[in-house]
Amino acid sequence: MLLNQNDIIHKMNNNQKIKKSIASANINFLVGSGISMPFFETLTDIEKRLSKAEESENSDEEVVEIKREYFDKSILNNRELLEIDFLRSQECRDVLKQYKEFYKTINALILQRESSLLSKQVNIFTTNVDIFSEIALEETGVEFNDGFHGRFNPKYSIGNFKKSYYKTSLHYENTSEIPVFNVIKLHGSVSWYAEGENIELDKDLRLIKEIEKSPDDKFKENYDKLMIVNPSKKKFEDTVLNETHYDLLRIYNNELEKENSVLFVMGFSFADEHIRELTLRVANTNPTSIIYIFAHDKDSEIYEELKNEAKNSNIYLLTEKKYDFKEVNNLFFEYLNKKDQKSQNNTEINQQENGE
Repeated sequence: MLLNQNDIIHKMNNNQKIKKSIASANINFLVGSGISMPFFETLTDIEKRLSKAEESENSDEEVVEIKREYFDKSILNNRELLEIDFLRSQECRDVLKQYKEFYKTINALILQRESSLLSKQVNIFTTNVDIFSEIALEETGVEFNDGFHGRFNPKYSIGNFKKSYYKTSLHYENTSEIPVFNVIKLHGSVSWYAEGENIELDKDLRLIKEIEKSPDDKFKENYDKLMIVNPSKKKFEDTVLNETHYDLLRIYNNELEKENSVLFVMGFSFADEHIRELTLRVANTNPTSIIYIFAHDKDSEIYEELKNEAKNSNIYLLTEKKYDFKEVNNLFFEYLNKKDQKSQNNTEINQQENGE
């Protein structure tokens, strides 16, 4: 869908605001399942169905059936991300390409920030349990922190976040901070598994493979071992995940409470009540914060309610079209990156011509 003249003007104005935010703010993203489409489906009604089934008596078979549907459509295909690139499906390669372009672009924009006082850390808060971000960051070589520490037996701890990375030049020993992405998975991950009181890394996704092969009478038992927040009101099967979930929500709240914080929301519907309430509360208590919502569903009533209830008028809805991941990348972040690079090149040319 092409943008009309008014939409183009709005986009240009929004780009100027976003550019200013990236140049001067503490940067956060809130990422939902919409950006992993179409490789993973967004099952919009599954929370209602699963919650209703769990509350009913004698509904074990229905609960298992819904969980199996969720597993088949939103979890199982993570194993494809571990394949060599040419073995992945075209849909998988296309979505992964967008993730990689996004991280490379944001990395470049952070490097271009002139102030040495601003942290070069970027927080990626996500309710997605898939491993697209981890694979994309690893394949692009961009520095990231997923909360795990240890080479042979990595263990997860929220204390592993907020670490700065520095690089020293070989010849002159100049030291500079480099961008690092904190991947903070609010709903857990298919690559986590519980070992006693610890969360450890299931890098080969062995549990997914075990669940896939489970007979009907073992499916629920094995599925419930997943360290993920289920899409239902009865979210938790594990106390370790319960505690971790609320610890991560506190990090989300604390990061947005910082002065001059910016939050970019992509592919996220705000159906999660905890996150919706936290986001609105921060918008109302921190007038220096700015929230940009790239509308995945341009007619969403939740988006409008959030904007209208923000008393500081610091929630901006970008609703010119239904923004998918590719369009957000192309129309905003990649556009700003190319514009900054062009400006920088022109400055260098002018300096050379003036003999500077």
